[in-house]
Amino acid sequence: MKLLAKTAGVLVVGLAAVMAGGMVAVPAGRAGTTQKTAQTVARETADGCVPVSDAVCGTIRVPLVRARPGLGGITVAYVLIKHRDTSRPAKGTVTINPGGPGDSAIAYADAYARMFGGLLKDHDLLLVDPRGVNRSDPLACGTLGSPPATRQAFVQAVGDCGRRLRDRARGYTSAETADDIDAVRAELGIGRLDLIGESYGTYLMTVYAQRHPTRVRSIVLSSAYPLAVDMWGRPNVRAARRALRLVCQRSAGACDGDQVLRDIEQLAQRLRARPIPYTLDGQRRRLDDTALASIVYDATKAAPAGIGDVPAMVRAALRSDDAPLIEAARQVAPLSGSALRRDEAQPFNPELAATVVCNDYPTLWDREASPAVRLRQFAAGRAALAERDYRPFGKRAWTSMSYELGNTCVRWPDRHGPSQPTGGPFPDVPVLVTSGDLDANTPTETGRQAARQFRRAAVVEVPNTGHVPETEPSGCVAAIQTGFVRDLRVPDTACLAQIPPVAVRR
Repeated sequence: MKLLAKTAGVLVVGLAAVMAGGMVAVPAGRAGTTQKTAQTVARETADGCVPVSDAVCGTIRVPLVRARPGLGGITVAYVLIKHRDTSRPAKGTVTINPGGPGDSAIAYADAYARMFGGLLKDHDLLLVDPRGVNRSDPLACGTLGSPPATRQAFVQAVGDCGRRLRDRARGYTSAETADDIDAVRAELGIGRLDLIGESYGTYLMTVYAQRHPTRVRSIVLSSAYPLAVDMWGRPNVRAARRALRLVCQRSAGACDGDQVLRDIEQLAQRLRARPIPYTLDGQRRRLDDTALASIVYDATKAAPAGIGDVPAMVRAALRSDDAPLIEAARQVAPLSGSALRRDEAQPFNPELAATVVCNDYPTLWDREASPAVRLRQFAAGRAALAERDYRPFGKRAWTSMSYELGNTCVRWPDRHGPSQPTGGPFPDVPVLVTSGDLDANTPTETGRQAARQFRRAAVVEVPNTGHVPETEPSGCVAAIQTGFVRDLRVPDTACLAQIPPVAVRR
């Protein structure tokens, strides 16, 4: 459930002008209906839109909150990349969401056109920017675009965002975004969609399938997690331990996984008692046990990059050589004393991300309670957790390190807002789940949980990769996904054996 930034290494094209300061003003003009003529605001060729040939760009106008038309409307942008074999109609239409929440699908148009070039021979590719992101009326609701320096400030900024949005916050949910995708589908006269979701996109596409089951032909979920996500992050810490053991197991003796975990535990205890001071962008920071958890967590997401440096980095820190650890902290910028930083190379929208998380995800407290009561409920829930389940990092460190865990939404003001249902029914269609076996962000364990939401789901675990495994350079995983969409069955996966193990720095 990638909420901070895209880490998978996909080439990004285009840059959103993400607005800062104050709520985006959305004209309150008449919202569109599902009829083509009423919804279409603009449609143009790809010139100046995306660097992909045979693309049509357009926008539709939809209600901000479909159940409350008085709140006005919002513009949703899309790009339809046409199949190359123009001698016959497209065999189908694939729609992809890259995750976040807060990432732009259109920004990845060129990358997706290359990654799924085989499908584009006879399939169209539909990319819809989620409402509040990039070309779909980008949302701004406060200071999250200028990253708070501490978690306390971050949590306060999330609450302030909700207070600025007020009732309009209810327009930024996965359900409304899923309905936008279906409105674009109807606008373009497409019967059914093949869905591909990456990271949070697996959540969004599951919501789409839940709400529009007759419009789904197949589903590919890459780096998946279920609608009933464990907000305490227990599957994730299990996956982090497993990832380090796997890396060492495959390293030809460069490290011992159990010893690395013991070293991390010793270092975490030291950092908890005596954080290391350092500077980031001219500001003083503290590298504590939460920062260490974030560094390792980020390394598993970016695998194979980074994770092979963890054993030597931890050993060096235990010998009082803190330089590699501090540099890793600067790169990750964890919330425990560093900043949540927007990646300027891509149009990720942290305001939209926070709003969707606070509207949709399960909470660790009673939504109807006051913030003070919520904080007590959260503290009691964390106190009841078994410390051993969070080794080697510690339960406080692990449940505080990231945007998507812990008490992020504890000050969200809407006590009676939307809540995403976690049950079905879901369509009885073929589903493929792909998971990197080194990924602690959306591990294979949560991928299997996501698969169990559907009757006909297969799980393919990809060795030696982290988050969003189809970005591995050989093209093996993307080819497996392509074959699945084309034939509605898992193709030959022998190429997975050729993905090399991670190089471990000694």
